[in-house]
Amino acid sequence: MQHGSGNGRIATRSRRGRVRRRRLAAVVVVATLVIVAVWIAYAWPSQAPALVPTPGTATPLAPSGGDPQRIVVAYLQGIAVLLPVPLSDATAVAFQPVDDRHAIAFAPVGRLGDPSGPGGALAAIFASGGLRYYTMKGDSSASSAPTAGLDVGAVPGSTVYAPVDGQVTAVTDYLLLGRYPDTEVDLQLAGDPSVILQITHLAGAQVTIGDTVTAGQTVLGAVRGFPAQLDQPLRQFTTDDGDHVEMVAEPVPTQLSGS
Repeated sequence: MQHGSGNGRIATRSRRGRVRRRRLAAVVVVATLVIVAVWIAYAWPSQAPALVPTPGTATPLAPSGGDPQRIVVAYLQGIAVLLPVPLSDATAVAFQPVDDRHAIAFAPVGRLGDPSGPGGALAAIFASGGLRYYTMKGDSSASSAPTAGLDVGAVPGSTVYAPVDGQVTAVTDYLLLGRYPDTEVDLQLAGDPSVILQITHLAGAQVTIGDTVTAGQTVLGAVRGFPAQLDQPLRQFTTDDGDHVEMVAEPVPTQLSGS
């Protein structure tokens, strides 16, 4: 009886051992299948579209390496006027009257800065609390509204992009103050063909008459650098010589309007 009982215990242990081995093998198989499934899920190309960030107020200023912000600096009769240079190169935004009583006033965007405060890069100012702009008095010949001239300071050589959608109506080389070579590009606004936007203090114009331009994408030229001895009013708000591009808007000439 004892011998038979011993054989029974041995047989029971043997069966239990086989059961444990089968269970262990099953666990190994299941674990392997899970690992393979996870690997396939990550390695196999998904047919689902990639997630796209939710659009916000920041959109590309320039697709090919330009500034990552699409910043509105003013409105011109309800049409947005974009910062025409990369934010990283911009130094200040300021408005002033000009010597043209027909010039159309800009509506500034942002908050009025303290002229007694320290100057600096516009990128740092923008990051610390939104766009800041300044106002200047203009010279004795000024006869327009106080915000008819828009100066955007920038590092000389910075790329200048079209601030509005429109069509090029003129590219003019002239001597500023009769001494300094300068270039003006005129754009007829797509959103309001009765308005011409004049952009001056450019170098190396990249557009010609008749070209269609897209705001924030079409390159007009580069920021013109002037001699340090030239007194540029914008320098009171910057840490450099105050180089900038200037924008002035006027009613379209009758020959362009077809009248």
